[in-house]
Amino acid sequence: MIAGSLIVRLAASALIGPGFDEAYYHEFSRRLAWSYFDHPPLVAFVAGFGRWLTGAWAPLTLRLGAVLVFTFALPGFYLLAGRMYGRDAARLALLLPHATPYFLVGAGAFVIPDNALAAAWIWALVVTQRLREHTIPRTGGFILLGALAGIALLAKYHAVLLPASLVVASTYDRELRRWWLDLRLYLALLVAAASFAPVIVWNAGNGWISFAEQFGKGTSGEFRLRFDLIGQAIGGQIGYLTPWVAVALYIGAFRRRALGGGKPGGDRWLVAFFLTPVIAFTLVGLTRGILPHWTMPGYIAAFALAAGGFAWSRRTRRYTTAAVAVNLALVAVVLVQGATGLIRLAPNADPTLDPAGWRETIRELERSGELREGDLIFAHKWFTAGELAWADRGRHELVLLGDDPHMYAWWAPETVYRGRGGVFITQRRYGIDPVKKLERRFVRVERLPIDTVRAGSRLVRMAAWRVEGLVNPHPPPYGPHAPLESP
Repeated sequence: MIAGSLIVRLAASALIGPGFDEAYYHEFSRRLAWSYFDHPPLVAFVAGFGRWLTGAWAPLTLRLGAVLVFTFALPGFYLLAGRMYGRDAARLALLLPHATPYFLVGAGAFVIPDNALAAAWIWALVVTQRLREHTIPRTGGFILLGALAGIALLAKYHAVLLPASLVVASTYDRELRRWWLDLRLYLALLVAAASFAPVIVWNAGNGWISFAEQFGKGTSGEFRLRFDLIGQAIGGQIGYLTPWVAVALYIGAFRRRALGGGKPGGDRWLVAFFLTPVIAFTLVGLTRGILPHWTMPGYIAAFALAAGGFAWSRRTRRYTTAAVAVNLALVAVVLVQGATGLIRLAPNADPTLDPAGWRETIRELERSGELREGDLIFAHKWFTAGELAWADRGRHELVLLGDDPHMYAWWAPETVYRGRGGVFITQRRYGIDPVKKLERRFVRVERLPIDTVRAGSRLVRMAAWRVEGLVNPHPPPYGPHAPLESP
């Protein structure tokens, strides 16, 4: 099952260009740091692994680290359910993630911080179960648990819900409650904190900007309930899991639960690791918009619980196999859409257009002599900047002309490039008017004859302007080049 999954995920990785966040994370790997504005540093290593190994710029090498990290996670699903419920449940727990789009190709094949988060999370649950059973050395087990928590924190800030789930579980599980009297638990917490120290050091030197950004994301600064958003929060989770899998997970997770409390063989402790992330972020969805994948770590525990709730019967096998088949069909549709644009969608509603047209536009501008050695490439948003940097293969410096520059506030602030010129490139689907954006910042702005380019079998509408003499650069709102606040 793992080998078949690996083939599918490698194929998906190779056949579609990088999404805008993946291309942006690849820039992390070219500028290694203790941490970043958007995330802790581990995503940079996941994004850069394939290129460092092969030297090639290709979708497969970009995603190779993500594919391998999630492949390492998969035996954890099998072992967790196997320790708790037996081999048949282990098989079902391994099969269930392959029935969900998010885990098969989201965390399983594409570069996101959740690749390493999911791997560390599932193995932390395996180690926790072994510690509860007293089947591994206590000191070594707690140190390993702390290291896994540290890896999770280096992957994504949402990993704070891993120890939070432990706190919740210990309120009703006697075995976990005893841990608080064991000094080795505090050794584990110390290991996790030491692992996370580079992120703290980086944030301390940058005004705690990453913490402020991530923990305040999506909020206007005032608290008010938004009941219109809760449906979106719940519906997004169902979409990432597919409705038929989501229903099965909730039914299976609470079906014939072992009510053993603190008994080493009981499984109630795992419910906290399921519901704490799901409930926490769903409640956040009452106050602001959330992204569906924020809740997904909780469903890692749900796979094991559901596998224990259902018998490995012919009906279960058929249902799960059908769910996997439907999921593979959905992946195939996305791959075909990315390659051909067969389904006619509005450009703004088609995410498979994210990677399309950038490299072809750059090549055309180089052939025409409009993009020359020493020119800058300008972008209007951090996500288009990532796509342009990936398409350009690092041959030109890239500058972001935007008010929310993310890491480009550190890498390429406008103020450093006063007097320089080059080419501004965008996809026309964004509907911006670059002339209004550019004419106040440059001495000369000239529209270039780029309209439609062919990316594989797709036609993509692009636009480019020649710009000369940056005279009115905007300072970034944060980062080392931001203006000092007045006393």
